[in-house]
Amino acid sequence: MKLRIGYLFFLPFLFSGCLGDETVNPSFAEQLAKDRVIIDNYITSNSISNVLSDPENLGVKYKINFAGPGIKPTLDDSIEVNYTIKLIPSGTEVEKSTAAVKLLLGKAVSGWQIGLPLINRGSNVSLFVPSGWAFGTIQHNSIPPNSNLFYQIDLLKVISQLSKDTVAIDNYLTVKGITNYVKDPSGLRYKITKTGAGDKPRSTSTVTFNYEGKLLKTETTFDKSLSPQRFKLENLIKGLQIGLLNMSVGSKATFYIPSTLAYSYTGTQDGSVPPQAVTIFDIELTAIE
Repeated sequence: MKLRIGYLFFLPFLFSGCLGDETVNPSFAEQLAKDRVIIDNYITSNSISNVLSDPENLGVKYKINFAGPGIKPTLDDSIEVNYTIKLIPSGTEVEKSTAAVKLLLGKAVSGWQIGLPLINRGSNVSLFVPSGWAFGTIQHNSIPPNSNLFYQIDLLKVISQLSKDTVAIDNYLTVKGITNYVKDPSGLRYKITKTGAGDKPRSTSTVTFNYEGKLLKTETTFDKSLSPQRFKLENLIKGLQIGLLNMSVGSKATFYIPSTLAYSYTGTQDGSVPPQAVTIFDIELTAIE
């Protein structure tokens, strides 16, 4: 059963790959408190003005040195950057790109995952990243353990995964000759194939439905119900949350879901849905509560 939003692993990925499996002593929270003070002192002592804190107050600070006109990246997007890394508080340069670097933001260091979605393409930004949102207790190349880092980043390109996915969906619908479908502003495409006479769910509803999930690329079934299944709507993948709100009880529909509204850049734990896979769900809504 692979419909639940938990398969996205969104916030936990802010921690993975950065803290390692080692026992952190002091604790993450204690180290973060120390790092905040060090970073604040560095900003003050270097007379750096117009520094902002991340909206969730996770400890990452940033300064937009030049604001570009482009879109902001999401964790699903690939980006191209030039960057320099310095240690805080010494200011020692420890790494610098020699050419534009392309990477998936969702697999970048956590400080970038927190900070770069706040920045438009074409911008130059300074990121002040506590050690726990960088490489934590791990030695990374010439960066010592528990290092607070100053990143200078040129965000050159944002390659939108949602745009790629919607192009793939629209091409599929054209090739298959599927018409009279709805284009949702989110990127979801769907077609109601049978209209029921019942009520529509609300975002707080519990829904019961039959389903089959397929990969758009291969049309391979990766999950299928053997009987109607009951879920809290809010716990489903985002594409189904959006789509089911448009169905009445007794209806059938097919949803064409971008990876950004489904299993994202992680895919499912069992590998049946690869990273960045567009999916198709055939749904029959049988009941709501």
